[in-house]
Amino acid sequence: MEEGGCIGYGGVLVCEGEMAVNTVVVPGALAVDPSLPLEPVRAVLLTHGHADHFRYAGALRERGARVYAPRHCLPLVENPSINYMATMGWAAGFEENYITPYFVGRGVRVDEPVEPGRAVSGEALVDALHAPGHTPGHLVYIIEAGGVRLLAAGDTVYGGEYLKGNPVLYHTDTLSWMRTLGMLERLDFDILVPGHGAPVERREARRLIDLNRGKIEEMLRLAESALDDEPAAGDEVIERLFEATGLARSRRAYSVYMPSVRALLNALTALGRARRVVENGVPKWLRR
Repeated sequence: MEEGGCIGYGGVLVCEGEMAVNTVVVPGALAVDPSLPLEPVRAVLLTHGHADHFRYAGALRERGARVYAPRHCLPLVENPSINYMATMGWAAGFEENYITPYFVGRGVRVDEPVEPGRAVSGEALVDALHAPGHTPGHLVYIIEAGGVRLLAAGDTVYGGEYLKGNPVLYHTDTLSWMRTLGMLERLDFDILVPGHGAPVERREARRLIDLNRGKIEEMLRLAESALDDEPAAGDEVIERLFEATGLARSRRAYSVYMPSVRALLNALTALGRARRVVENGVPKWLRR
């Protein structure tokens, strides 16, 4: 599916927008994660607070839509620069050219926070479910319209090609992400729409979820390979991984690796595959 192209499933459209983000649309009624120009809708639902997933939410709001976002992601939607600080250790002063472009964008006022449960009704029935891992407050939506149940998974699930192209995927809690994948495969739906990548039918969804599980294990092994018998601080592990993945010259990669690698190291510790110590007040990790 090319940028701007749409696929119809019953009463629902899935359109690929900018940065290969999938936008789910019930025409005239609602849009999930609007990442391309759309005709007016009454409601905009966001899965989480990264700017690539709400790039056109402001334009829709200006044309009358109400914007709904997960409660715990609301500040990031209204002020994306918080993401800059969060991914850089809460330090102010980093310019946008140090931040992954997926986080850079214009803030949008949120009209109402979304809690897990029934989110919107009308032409489409929408259920919101808490799905942490990528971010703590991430939600997924099951949308029922035109006889089709579609799971808008946001960045809890990625398409196969996207998985291949990124050695480390941004996330904040590795083990929660694994549990979220287990929850998703137990849901009742006809179509699964990943945040980036081609939608799949139910019979193919388990394979795609398994590919995402495999990617998490691949990232765990990558982080594990950067440890040795001497304790290393998180930034030292990141530097080793930059060398291993060929990203040492990327100015923006640190904003992705900083939280993700620490999440992987904490997961390795919880799984008994690494050990965490504190030296001179600094948390460090070494292989088990």
